[in-house]
Amino acid sequence: TTCVVACFDHEEVGSESAVGAGGSFVADVLARISLHAKLDEEDRRRTLANSLFISADTAHAYHPNFPAVYEPAHKVTVNGGPVIKTNANQRYSTNAETAARFMGFCETAGVPYQQYAHRGDLGCGSTIGPIVAAKLGIASVDVGSALWAMHSARESAGTQDQAYMIAALIAAFAS
Repeated sequence: TTCVVACFDHEEVGSESAVGAGGSFVADVLARISLHAKLDEEDRRRTLANSLFISADTAHAYHPNFPAVYEPAHKVTVNGGPVIKTNANQRYSTNAETAARFMGFCETAGVPYQQYAHRGDLGCGSTIGPIVAAKLGIASVDVGSALWAMHSARESAGTQDQAYMIAALIAAFAS
C-alpha cells in the first residue's frame, strides 16, 4: 500500500495550472512511483482502479439566515463531524460506493459524519475531486469540515470538526 498526500494550489480559481489539480503533477508522480515499484502498465491501471482519492476541503454548514438555499434533509451542522458531499451535476466526486467507504472510516474512528447534497436547482461550486477523478480514472469522495459563511470575512468553523476529520483521515490511511 502506498499512501499519497497531494496539496494543490489555485483551487479557488479553477485548478488549471502546473501546480493545480488540473496539471499533470499527480499523474506524473504516481507514474514514477509505479516505475520504481516495477509495475507494468496493466498493474499500474489496476492499482488506480483499486484506489480511493479523498478530496478534503470544506462544506457549507446550515446558516439560519439563508434557509432557502439548503436541502431540508441536508442541514449540516458545525461540530457535527466530517461532511460527505454529493451533487447531481458531479460538481463533487462522491458516489454511493465512495461515500460508504468514507462512512466506514468514520465509524472505525468513532466519529460522527454528515451528508450534504447541494440543491439541484442552484449553482454549485466545485472541488478538486472531480478534476483528479476524471484525470486519473480513480474513485473519489468529496468531504470537508462544516463552515459558516464560506469565503466571507466571517468564515468560521468548529474546533471539534478538525479533530473528527483528522481521526477519519487517520482511519482511511490505516485501511
